[in-house]
Formats: sequence, C-alpha cells, structure tokens
Amino acid sequence: MALCSFSSTLSMDTSTLVDNAFISEFMPAADGKYVKVYLYGLALCSSPYSRDNEIDSMANVLAMSEDEIIDAFSYWESMGIVQIVSTNPLCVQFLPVRLHSGRSKTHEKAKYADFNKQAQTIISGRMIRPNEFNEYYNLIESYHFEPEALLMIMNYCTKLKSTSIGYPYILTVANSFEKEGIKTVSALEEKLLEIERSSENIVSVMTTLGLKREADPEERNMFIKWTKDYGFTLGTIVDVAKSLKKHGGMNKLDTLLTKYYEQKLFSQEEIANYNEAKEKMFDMAKTITKTLGLYYQDLENVVETYVSSWIQKGYDDSSLSMIASYCFKQSIRTLEGMDTIIQKFFKLGLTSIESINEYIDGIVATDGIIKKLLDELGISRNVSGYDRDLYGTWTKTWQLSDEIIFECAKAAKEKSSPMIYLNKLLSNMHTKSISSLDAAKAEIEAFNKSFASQKTSSQNFESRDYSNSDLNALFDSLDDIEV
Repeated sequence: MALCSFSSTLSMDTSTLVDNAFISEFMPAADGKYVKVYLYGLALCSSPYSRDNEIDSMANVLAMSEDEIIDAFSYWESMGIVQIVSTNPLCVQFLPVRLHSGRSKTHEKAKYADFNKQAQTIISGRMIRPNEFNEYYNLIESYHFEPEALLMIMNYCTKLKSTSIGYPYILTVANSFEKEGIKTVSALEEKLLEIERSSENIVSVMTTLGLKREADPEERNMFIKWTKDYGFTLGTIVDVAKSLKKHGGMNKLDTLLTKYYEQKLFSQEEIANYNEAKEKMFDMAKTITKTLGLYYQDLENVVETYVSSWIQKGYDDSSLSMIASYCFKQSIRTLEGMDTIIQKFFKLGLTSIESINEYIDGIVATDGIIKKLLDELGISRNVSGYDRDLYGTWTKTWQLSDEIIFECAKAAKEKSSPMIYLNKLLSNMHTKSISSLDAAKAEIEAFNKSFASQKTSSQNFESRDYSNSDLNALFDSLDDIEV
C-alpha cells in the first residue's frame, strides 16, 4: 500500500493542486515542516506506486526523521484534512479541504479574554493568531481541559523549547496528556512533578544513547513507563541503552525494554543471561544452516522458529550438530525437514547424543536379527522398513520371542512366499496365545496341514531396498512416527 494516496472523494490530476482554503486557513498557523510534509505528500498522491511514495524516501528528500513525518501527518489528521489509514506501514489519505469542519467554530471571545492574555504572556516570543486560539478553545470545550491546566502546559513547553514555540508542539503535548486523562491542574501538577523528578535520570539515558538534546514529553513519558509501570531500575535502563551502541534512539530503547518486560526479564543479570543465551543460539543457527548447506542473511527467524524451540525441548549444540549432520547425509537439507526428524526423536524421548547413539545401536542390532531371519527364510536382500514394521509387531505388539519366530521361519523357508507364510503363522500363534517353543512346534505342524489344504495366492510384499548404512536404518525407523 502506498504511503500517500487520494481518497475516493478527491479526484486525481496530473498537476498538484493546493486548495486555497489550505493556504489561507491552515498554512499560516502550521509549523513549516508540517507544511512541507503536506505539500510533498499531496504531490506523491499522483504516483501512488512509485518507490518515492514511501516514508523512508520522503524522510530522505525532506531531510526529516520518520518520526517527524508521522508527527506532521498526525497534526494534519487532527486538523481534519488527512486520514491515517494505517500506521504499519504508514498510509495516509488526503481529504478534500472543503470537507474540513469544526475548525471554523466561533467562540465567545469575552469568555476567554483572561485566558488569551495569560497565553500571550507565556508565548511572548510571537503573536498568537486567531486560528491558534481556536485550537486551544477546542481543547478546553471538546476535551474538557481546565484552562489553567492548558496554560500550565504552554508554560511547560516554553521551558523545554522557547517562548516562540509553535503551537503544533503545544497541541501534541496537550494531546499526550489528554490520552493519559490528565486535564486538570491537580493532575497536571502531579504529572509534571513526576517528570521533574525523572529529568536528571533521563539525561543519563539520553547521553548513553548519544543524544545531545532535551528529552521531549513523549520520551519523558517513556522513561516514566519504564520505571513506574515496567519496574526497571535506572541501572538496568542505562545498561540496555549501552547495548544499542548509540545506533538507536529512545524509540528503539522502548521497543527493547518492552520486549524484556514481556519476557519477564527485569534485572541486569537476567537480561545479560538472556542475551548470552541468544548469542549462543545465533551461533548454533549459523552452524546448523552451514551443515545443512543453507545460507540465511538474517538468522533471527531461524532462531525464533526453530533453534529456540529445539533448545526448549532439551537439545544442545552437540546433539543438534549431530542431527544436522545426519540429515545432510540423508539428503534432508531443509530446516523443516530437520525439525520433523527432531520432533520424531523427541517423541521417542531422544534428546542427548548418548540416547540417540543408543537408539541407533538398538536399530542396528535389531537389523542384525532381522537379517539373520531373512537368511533363514532364504530371502537375499537388505533389511527394509517393511521388515522392521513386521518384526516390531511380532516382538512388541504380539509379544512373541525370537525363539518362536525363528522356529516358525524354518517352517516358512520352503514356501513360495515365505514372508507371507511366516506372518500368517505368527499371527496364528498370537491368536492362540502360544508362548512356549514346544507348543509352537505343535502348532506349526497343525498349521502346515491346514495351510496345505487351502489354495493360496502369492503376493509380492517386497518394498524398495535400502543401503546397509546405520543412518539408513535410523531414518527409516522414524518414518511411521507421527508428529
């Protein structure tokens, strides 16, 4: 979606038309930067799909920060001549100026005579224009600001900036207080006292971030949120600010502290341990992707989606490296594929190198028994997944001993389909709960007589062959495990 576009009520044209109402009513009282943003954005509406029609490009052209551009559009939205459709990404619709209403509201001047005098005394560096006074009246009447509280905000802003400060800044500060429900003198006094107490501490944070200026009201509110609402100490905040290495401002620090707060990390030690563990996860992600033959420019998603989940399951760098190596040798060369193997390992309770190796040794040993059984049946091929499934059913599900299985194999050896015959014979043993060798021999004799009288059909149960490698046996054994 483009950064700026026309609303459906405003027709597009090849030239940039500026409504006279904007020039006469809005431009005189607006901050110069806000005017630049409005006019440039208006021009961009004619090319909604251009690369220039994005906030980073606008910031570069106008030599402004993205936050300043957002502030400008927020101001024009409050004036009713644009609408912010989306904040991420920032998308703004320009509205017809003629549709703008509410700003021409007349107020009883005598009612605000004393307010006007005090306001002009506070903002002594310039003359307050009628439109500006109307904005203050709207705050008082529409948002129920106490006039004295609004004067206190003006005084607060002039101390932060100068006595010639523009009124968009005053309105921004007033709106931020209004959002917190601070509209009375008593509430404002308490808030300003809280801000004053934190001022010295804010300076140390901003110095750490490499910011050589006064904190604005929004940044002061951030600091109060970090200390009062989140419960961070100054030492923790400064420590986190140091980690940004002067490459981030207060907004980036706010994002980071909010993330730590959501993860219940409050102390410097907890945060340091978390970051150390995360750094190890990045190193692990780099090793795993390299082993699998993959390349990711940004490993953040790999860590969050896969590595952190694997670590929470109990896998460490050694076991994960081993599994990645096994996957590569088995042509499983995606993170999704490796994740499937790990899910199957986890379902089997295999998280350490020792347990995985023990499992592999068990598979190899079992394959040795199955291979002897195939030889007994006169079947010359490698062990397949089908063979392992059958053997598992015979020994684990039906609880038949190898002694009985091999005895039955002798009887099946000369048959045209020995594996089918063996399976039927063992199924009969299971049905009749035969557990001793003598009983099994008797049953084999009876079964052979019964089977000989029946017409049997030969079925080919052969599955594809596998190599003799231990890893083939391992991965094939995992195929039927659901995750």
